[in-house]
Amino acid sequence: MNLYYELDSIKKQIPVNTYKTILGQLRAGDVKGAQTGIKRIKEKISKRR
Repeated sequence: MNLYYELDSIKKQIPVNTYKTILGQLRAGDVKGAQTGIKRIKEKISKRR
């Protein structure tokens, strides 16, 4: 799945600064860092439910 779509799907559930940080990583070309961040956030969200 495209990382931009994944990030957009969790946008409402994360703080604005976190969203902007991961978006900046994607734009700068740090795809691996962005993937790690998205993965960690999704794990936290799934534990909340």
